[in-house]
Amino acid sequence: MIAKHKFWRVLTRVHKWAALILGVQMVLWFASGFFMSFFDIENIRGEHVAERIQWPIDDVSQIIPILQIVPGPQIIPGPDVEKSEGYKLYQTRLISVIGTPVYELKSTRDDLDYIDARTGTPWLGANETQIREAVDYYYIGDGKVETVIKLTEAPIEYRGNLPVWQVQFADKNNTRLYLSADTAELKGVRTSLWRVFDFMWMLHIMDYKERSNFNSWWLKLLSFLAFLFALTGIGLLIHRIALRPRPKRGLKPKPKS
Repeated sequence: MIAKHKFWRVLTRVHKWAALILGVQMVLWFASGFFMSFFDIENIRGEHVAERIQWPIDDVSQIIPILQIVPGPQIIPGPDVEKSEGYKLYQTRLISVIGTPVYELKSTRDDLDYIDARTGTPWLGANETQIREAVDYYYIGDGKVETVIKLTEAPIEYRGNLPVWQVQFADKNNTRLYLSADTAELKGVRTSLWRVFDFMWMLHIMDYKERSNFNSWWLKLLSFLAFLFALTGIGLLIHRIALRPRPKRGLKPKPKS
């Protein structure tokens, strides 16, 4: 009898602790979801401070046909003959890097190479002067450029390919633009609102590192606690209704005649 009593007491404690932990996370879920529902996704993406505009090519007459640049049917030799073996090109795309025509080459190595379409030589990427010209094209806010930095290690707010150019603006939104080091393409717009939204998103999906994983161990743990909470609740309900001994009721005295 004592062992049974301890079992139900332990089960009650497990149920209460699971309820407490779940309750805290439920508050975070509701609070973060409530916050995120208030803002348009366009404002979160910073479309009111920067536009993702495609650059036109300045002079198409200077473009060299890709077949004159890439020798052979599908093989691109490199400076290292051993590494270049098996490097098969299967996709080419002509893009504009701040008006300059550049061929983007995708190979079986699943990486991208860039060739200047005017000279046929490797494209070395955008420099700081070109990046400043690009942000003048993208940015539609009212602030001025504070810093332009080429990053090889990105902060938590940028989760794209590296290296990347970070441009900080002095405006009320604390805006930062992230531009591709290869193509000067606008890869990300970060504002104060975006950062708060991203923090709320982190709390919502419970990925405290990458903030993009829907199958984190925290979420699995909370799912297990939710299952434990439901299971112990059912057990306690059955015990309360059917198994718990009821106190015996005394006989009611007969009414006097």
